[in-house]
Amino acid sequence: MRPIKQVVCAVIRDKEARILLTRRAPGQHLEGHWELPGGKVEPGESLESALERELLEELGLVVTVGEELARTVYHYERGSIELIALATTTDGEIDQMTVHDSVDWFAPGETTTLVVAPADIPLLESVWHSQRGTIGIPRPASLR
Repeated sequence: MRPIKQVVCAVIRDKEARILLTRRAPGQHLEGHWELPGGKVEPGESLESALERELLEELGLVVTVGEELARTVYHYERGSIELIALATTTDGEIDQMTVHDSVDWFAPGETTTLVVAPADIPLLESVWHSQRGTIGIPRPASLR
C-alpha cells in the first residue's frame, strides 16, 4: 500500500467573495478539471511553505498563507492524497501557467456546470457552506 501524499491548495477570495480556480491543461493528470491551485508537500516542508512554493512555480503568484480551512482524503487510481485547503491572500497577479490552461474567479452558484477535480469537491462545498450556505457541485457517478 502506497503512503498518502499530502497536497495543499489555496482558497483565494476576491472582493466579491469569489474563489480562484484553475483548470488543468491538456496532458496533465486530470486535464480539463477545475481545482483549487496548489500542489504536493515535499518531505520536511511545512504546509505553508509548500503552498507558497507551488503557487510561485505554477502561477508566478506570491501569496500569504493563513489558517487551515478544511481537509479531505481522496483515493485516485494512481494513489491516495490528503488535500488540505489553506486560506490564502495575494496582491499579486498571475503571470504564468505551467500546469494549467485557464484561471478564473467563481461564486458558489457558478460552479454547477464545471468539471471539478474529485478531491476538491468536498473542500469547495465546505468552504462555500461556511460562507453562504449549502451549494451543490456535480459529483461524478463514482462519488455518489
